[in-house]
Amino acid sequence: MNRILLLGHSHNFETRLHGLLGSAIHIVQRQPPTFGSAAVLGTLLAADRPDIALLGAFLPRARADEISAGLARLYPGIGIVNSAESRSVTSGWDTGMTAHSVLSPRNEVVGTVSSGIASERGSAVATHRDLERDLEREVEVLATNLTPSIEPFPPVVEVIRRRVIAVVAPKGGLGKTTVATNLAVGLARQAPMSVVLVDADVQFGDVASALSLDPAYTLPDVVRALDQKDTVALKTLLVLHHSGFFTVCGAAEPDNGDRVTGEQLSRLIRQLSELFRYVVIDTAPGLGDHALSAIELATDAVFLCDMSVPSARGLRKEIAVLNRIGLMPQFRHVVLNLADRKSGLSVRDIESITGVPVDVAVPRSNLVALSTNRGIPLLEDGGRNPGSVALSKLVARFEPNAPVKRGHLHRRVVIS
Repeated sequence: MNRILLLGHSHNFETRLHGLLGSAIHIVQRQPPTFGSAAVLGTLLAADRPDIALLGAFLPRARADEISAGLARLYPGIGIVNSAESRSVTSGWDTGMTAHSVLSPRNEVVGTVSSGIASERGSAVATHRDLERDLEREVEVLATNLTPSIEPFPPVVEVIRRRVIAVVAPKGGLGKTTVATNLAVGLARQAPMSVVLVDADVQFGDVASALSLDPAYTLPDVVRALDQKDTVALKTLLVLHHSGFFTVCGAAEPDNGDRVTGEQLSRLIRQLSELFRYVVIDTAPGLGDHALSAIELATDAVFLCDMSVPSARGLRKEIAVLNRIGLMPQFRHVVLNLADRKSGLSVRDIESITGVPVDVAVPRSNLVALSTNRGIPLLEDGGRNPGSVALSKLVARFEPNAPVKRGHLHRRVVIS
């Protein structure tokens, strides 16, 4: 049984295909291409691999070709079929295409591609009367010629679980922004264009500085667009980082950022979680209204403390409060930042004070301060150092196939 990825603007076209193929082929439906090709591809993962991608009607040729090229990179060997329903759309389809075939509901040859596996699959010409017949034939031919080395996938489509990750600390100066920016860089490597980093420290957020960004729009602008229900304009207000993720930078002036309410922040997080695979939130220190708004919607919380008694005690109180009010996210990750062996405390001591095990220890290093001052996160720099290794371990905890350990003894972290 084949798996089809269906993308397109036309509800009627999708309804017809469901009637034609629904009983025989599982349809994988994703985000419609309202927010551009990057947003569409950003919702897909390699593990979701379909056998055939069917691009629906009324997609402009440029948009369809961008999506086709992206699908070919993400799923090597996939069969790609374009369907065109208007003369303006079908003109010029015969050259420069990544797609393998084009279907049209009229009595005209739209074109085929003479490259790759397309040359082996022949022409796909359809009329309104026999669109169903040709579509069935094209799907069958594409399925027959799929790359043999591709492993078969189960017929049941599993829903990709979205992750809303709140980076939390009881006080400032513990490295929340450093961890949040590196987390965004690392996640963007495994899921390009499907990560958004939100600077939720509304008064003194410095994500823009940590990433060397000069945003034209900041958090107040973005929530204002949502207040006006202008969701189409939302993506145009996000800042794209060259590492392959989007950002919502904090306000340039504290008084401007202070106008953003916790309710507005919640609405923004909900909207972004519908568009992106990962939403990383750099929260304000403590448990203020904005931090609680982020934590309430989070699937994961990354808690930070350092090698000091006040920090560890603060983390213990913070976790206790969240447990008491019922806002503890489903998954908890404890990061011991600025770790060293010269503080007079050990990892065991920190765990004894906080009452929770440490999952990742990021060693104290001059490279961290240097990367922050340069505006280049450690994981973007690509160097191999203890700090990068530790941050990569944190990123690995969010990989789709990362095992969830339950009922096992915790392996104590060792400071590098």
